[in-house]
Amino acid sequence: LRLVDQSQPALAQDESVDFDEHHALARRAAHESAVLLKNAGHVLPLQPERGSMVAVIGEFARTPRYQGAGSSQVNPTRVDVALDELQSGLTDHAEVRFAAGFGIGNTDNDEQLRQEAVELAREADHVVVFLGLPGEDESEGFDRTHIDLPANQLVMLHALADVHDRLIVILANGGVVRVSTWDDK
Repeated sequence: LRLVDQSQPALAQDESVDFDEHHALARRAAHESAVLLKNAGHVLPLQPERGSMVAVIGEFARTPRYQGAGSSQVNPTRVDVALDELQSGLTDHAEVRFAAGFGIGNTDNDEQLRQEAVELAREADHVVVFLGLPGEDESEGFDRTHIDLPANQLVMLHALADVHDRLIVILANGGVVRVSTWDDK
């Protein structure tokens, strides 16, 4: 047991924090903790042909959820955004286009967003779909009554599967979600 002297500041004035090093460590940890559930048809690793089009669909590609809610919220020094990373990483090989596909929280325009996503998927050579749980489903003090993704995301996913036969789904969630109702897509 080691006692910490609370009278001393956590970071002395002559010390500094290497935010780039910390960010590199966080990226490495994220990379090493990713879990590949299935790779039917060997669609991964994503290697688009030169001149092809990659559709990135799902609001979580542009608005990442990387933490819970309530007391688990942190103030990050930097957040990588999947859409930006895909655009910069694939820029020499493929055109990357985005459609939100669904709303997070307020879902008044889901039908329009879903139609835009379906049209984009219909034109795409590759489709990468970002799904996950909204903050209110992973906040302290609330119990989920089911383990499904939000209905608007599932409706969109099934609509995408109707027009494209090889979907790459990226899940962003801290709690368990059921995949058995759609993983065959």
